[in-house]
Amino acid sequence: MGRFRANLMVCAGAGCEACGCIKIRDAITEELKKRSLDEEIGVVLTGCMGPCQNAPVILVYPENIFYQKVKVEDIPFLVEEHFLKGRPVERLMYQEADTKTAVPVMGKIPFFKHQVLRALRNKGFIDPEKIEEYIARDGYMAAAKALTEMSPEEIIKVVKDSNIRGRGGAGFPTGTKWESCARIAADQKYMCCNGDEGDPGAFMDRALMESDPHAVIEGMIIGARAIGATKGYIYVRAEYPLAIHRLKIAIDQCYETGLLGENILNSGFDFDLEIYQGAGAFVCGESTALMYSIQGLRGMPRLTPPRSTEAGLWGKPTVLNNVETLACIPQIILNGADWFKSLGTEKSTGTKVFSLSGAIKNAGLVEVPMGMPLRTIIYDIGGGVPGARRGRKFKAVQMGGPSGGCIPESLRSTRPLHSRTFRRQGP
Repeated sequence: MGRFRANLMVCAGAGCEACGCIKIRDAITEELKKRSLDEEIGVVLTGCMGPCQNAPVILVYPENIFYQKVKVEDIPFLVEEHFLKGRPVERLMYQEADTKTAVPVMGKIPFFKHQVLRALRNKGFIDPEKIEEYIARDGYMAAAKALTEMSPEEIIKVVKDSNIRGRGGAGFPTGTKWESCARIAADQKYMCCNGDEGDPGAFMDRALMESDPHAVIEGMIIGARAIGATKGYIYVRAEYPLAIHRLKIAIDQCYETGLLGENILNSGFDFDLEIYQGAGAFVCGESTALMYSIQGLRGMPRLTPPRSTEAGLWGKPTVLNNVETLACIPQIILNGADWFKSLGTEKSTGTKVFSLSGAIKNAGLVEVPMGMPLRTIIYDIGGGVPGARRGRKFKAVQMGGPSGGCIPESLRSTRPLHSRTFRRQGP
């Protein structure tokens, strides 16, 4: 980024793609060339920035000026005003609901300023199809540390000390799961990622896989090292074509650069990874059904014990983690357990990614500390219920899809988020 005086970060998540972000990117590129600005202004397609309700969106970096609901016909005026004349365009900025005052800086917009990004730390800043950009933001530093400086026991201890719980909904301690699998002797073990997100209105895992696929892969490499696995699968529902596309690119890049395959980083550790596309069966979000599906069998849950950590894929010890859980692992290894525990509650540490959808003004993807009251998410970040001035009132919020429950209006101010508030299918 250093060679440009500014970069236009064009959101290319699934929502923005559906709203024409590629045409926006092409129009910007053409206009910059026409005005001889293409050597001064860079254009980057990024992963999902979060505010899907206002797509397509653009972030001007390093000014951090945020534009929303941009149209192709806006581009000539935007380029001329902002990048030739130095006058940011207020009509394309976020507007305060009451005063209609433009808020130019991304971090001061209510949707963004209450968030804390850890799993989503790269959102809006990197091209998910370029491994160099992930590496430039300390990508694979944690994997290098885990493979060359730490023993499997040390990796598991850090993860256990962080008290990270499964972000798929069950809230099971990740370090405990890894430890139970690591203790079992076997000639083959497997490390798996559950990307079979099937709950209506949920798109957290999809957005992560689309926006930062290398974070998920790095988490899997670290987990595989911890449990002694040499083979891994990312199970993704076929309805997520963009996520699959970007994961494939990321995996190929890892093989080309020696981050997957044999003797990774000259550590003596081997790990192979591939994608398995699910056929859309909701039940395959359940861990044992997912593993049957990978084996080419009918996706049906089985009784436990034995747990998957004892007998999973093809009867071998297997760890299955959620996409978001794995995306958090590199940061835990790199920054330590205490850093991760500095946010959240005693029993539910760290942050949680949520997809806000339904009757809410600012639908989109957000990441907030555990323990944050629902009122803050619904009103301060989400903007509240549409039509409030016409008498529409908040009644309830459903947490966790079909497997979750409804929290009524009477509990909205006091109900904090914790690891089981968002229960749904998955480990």
